[in-house]
Amino acid sequence: MRISKILILLAVFVVFGCENKDDHMAEKADAHDSMAEVAGKGEKLIYYTCPMESHKHIHSKEAGKCPECQMEMVAGVVTSDEQKEYYGCPMLTHSHVRKEEAGKCEECGMFLKPMRLVKNTEM
Repeated sequence: MRISKILILLAVFVVFGCENKDDHMAEKADAHDSMAEVAGKGEKLIYYTCPMESHKHIHSKEAGKCPECQMEMVAGVVTSDEQKEYYGCPMLTHSHVRKEEAGKCEECGMFLKPMRLVKNTEM
């Protein structure tokens, strides 16, 4: 009898856990779709960052204001070589890694991608 109760409770946790996971996955997909709309055709949003060079270490998954200067943050997107402003690391926490030439991120070893900053007026 006790084992039956434990199995029933376990089944309830599994069912509700899966439902919450499905909801979370749907929210994540919606967020991804809206992120894709921010970037231009063929571009992929990586992070939001402060447009000031001295604040390029500021990064976020969501748009907002820079906590240091209160300027609106801009989207950092992977783009084509023709539209690139710099080569950057595609990791959120490495938004400060920006180079003039292609290469690898000195912090994680990932290949740098052609990137540009997209201002709110371009979205």
